[in-house]
Amino acid sequence: MKKILSLALPGLALLSAALPAFAQTPINVNTCPTGTAFGSLCLGANDLGRVIANGINFLFVVAALMALVFLVIGGVKWLTSQGEKEGIGKARETIVAAVVGLIIIFLSYLIVNFILNLFVGVSLFNLRLPTITGSQ
Repeated sequence: MKKILSLALPGLALLSAALPAFAQTPINVNTCPTGTAFGSLCLGANDLGRVIANGINFLFVVAALMALVFLVIGGVKWLTSQGEKEGIGKARETIVAAVVGLIIIFLSYLIVNFILNLFVGVSLFNLRLPTITGSQ
């Protein structure tokens, strides 16, 4: 019991000395600060395409990395199978699935870029969504 108290009391002392977070500071969300470090965080209507393109590119990279991890896992399974046919068969299945996954990822990326270039005239690196402008 003394050990628990000796560990808990310093923690409670640190928690009681916490400073306020000042979360009540009002933020004007309608204007973007110019010339500051936060200027890049302001997103307008034209930046939505860039956010979507970055999200799609990020998902493709994550999928490719996952396929590469499974490729390495298959290789480790093969090395640790010690020549057993069942272990080698499972490792081969993992490696084949990882390679097929990589091929599907790269082909889908190429197809998406081809369709965007063909019909919209943009690529995933500079995706611009159409905006409605008011008449003057």
